[in-house]
Amino acid sequence: MSHQRPVLLIPQYREARMLNWIAIAGIVGLFGIAIHAWFALPETIPTHFGFYGRANGWGSKNILWLFPILSLWIYGLLTLLNRYPHIFNYPVQITEENALRQYQIACSMLNWLKTEMIWLFAYTEWQIFDLATRENPSIGIWFLPVSLIVIFGTVAYWLRQSFLAR
Repeated sequence: MSHQRPVLLIPQYREARMLNWIAIAGIVGLFGIAIHAWFALPETIPTHFGFYGRANGWGSKNILWLFPILSLWIYGLLTLLNRYPHIFNYPVQITEENALRQYQIACSMLNWLKTEMIWLFAYTEWQIFDLATRENPSIGIWFLPVSLIVIFGTVAYWLRQSFLAR
């Protein structure tokens, strides 16, 4: 059973433009940290952190470029996807009456997730830089749970909004 969804152009509201600028600022920050750290850090830096946040893997400082490049890729992909909300999977039936609101909700969720992921990458990059100069580096036990709560909390909030806007 195939349903044609309405193809609508979703205008970028003030919130979306603001989130995009905040995400771009995070990307600029990521590249700034990577460039500064590249010249300031030794060749071997902490690259992996265990469950309790302590460094348990060391490697080349080339890893500093992973988060800036990944953030550019995520920004580009999610920005492109936001142009085609009619191809997303939705938890509710999309009709002519609810299409615009459902598309707006989905686009908002992607904008928030994009910005949150980029800033989580920026925080992680900063921590790698900071911890590479310490004797016993630890990112902290709360980093992973807080990161998961932020990402899954955002998804849960927007899914709830989608259900309420059926």
